[in-house]
Amino acid sequence: MRPYHELTYRGRALRLRRMAFAALAHYDLQVGRVRLLSNDLNGIFRVDTTAGEKYVLRVCLPGTVGHTLEEIRSEMMWLEALHNDANLNAPQPVATRDGRYVTTVEVDGVPEPRHCVVFTWAPGPDLADRLSPNNVFMMGELAARLHSQAESFEPPEGFWIRSKNKVFPYGEGVVIFDAEQKPLFPPERRSVYQQAVDRIQGALDRLYNRGEPPRVIHNDLHQWNVKAYHSRLFAIDFEDLMWGHPVQDIAVTLYYLVGYDNYLQLRDTFRHGYTMHRDWPEAYEGEIDTFIAGRGLTLANFVLQDPDVKYRAMAPEYVERIEGRLVTLLKL
Repeated sequence: MRPYHELTYRGRALRLRRMAFAALAHYDLQVGRVRLLSNDLNGIFRVDTTAGEKYVLRVCLPGTVGHTLEEIRSEMMWLEALHNDANLNAPQPVATRDGRYVTTVEVDGVPEPRHCVVFTWAPGPDLADRLSPNNVFMMGELAARLHSQAESFEPPEGFWIRSKNKVFPYGEGVVIFDAEQKPLFPPERRSVYQQAVDRIQGALDRLYNRGEPPRVIHNDLHQWNVKAYHSRLFAIDFEDLMWGHPVQDIAVTLYYLVGYDNYLQLRDTFRHGYTMHRDWPEAYEGEIDTFIAGRGLTLANFVLQDPDVKYRAMAPEYVERIEGRLVTLLKL
């Protein structure tokens, strides 16, 4: 059998589909059809039952590039808490027959066991395809509601997620300054990246020494992780949950809007929606821009070690683009 990592995108997806069926055998679902939605990182499948119900199944990345069983279970605990809030639209985790929200399976042809989870279906297209001012306003409202819910959240026993108090908080290796990356980081660019790391860590230290307790943040709330259905928005993909602060969460959202020609208008619209429910959390001018730059740094570091060679090939263009954003956002 051909090694998994030598397979094409389609070949890997077919192997993961077998894993999806192995996981679904643990659920009380009468499965009619299983279709791949994405295999860029996790394997994401749409599951249609014979009764016409729709679900999403996620085959999680393994090892150091994925999330631990403890983190995935904590994600399920958070989604259960959100489900109890009628003002929030988020997927509900689906339990196996024996009451577990995470099942671990292995199949021939996939080298590692994988953790799998099933969620209820969030309707509608990605917000990226419906990026109107009104929808961006509602995304601001959605972010504010998530932050308010987190304020009153009491973590159940066993709840554990990382803290976003470091520039590179995921526990991954920091490779942007490694010797083998030297061709991508001539002295001037390396200086920009190093200044950015120092500036962002200083802002993080200032934030976490402010005395405000961190809360659960989505940490990946952007227009591809929000579904727009009629006049409602549904937040999805809570896999990257961390202990953090609203200002950091907002910075992640705005990072993915920076490249739009009407970015300043979108930012103001998002802020208007947010402040309908909560005070804007920026403590000083430029704080959010600093954390937007931080998102760029973590993504640049990730691309350089992405498990998919297709994305690693984008590294030269990516680190150059991030350099420009660091200079602009941090006024380097």
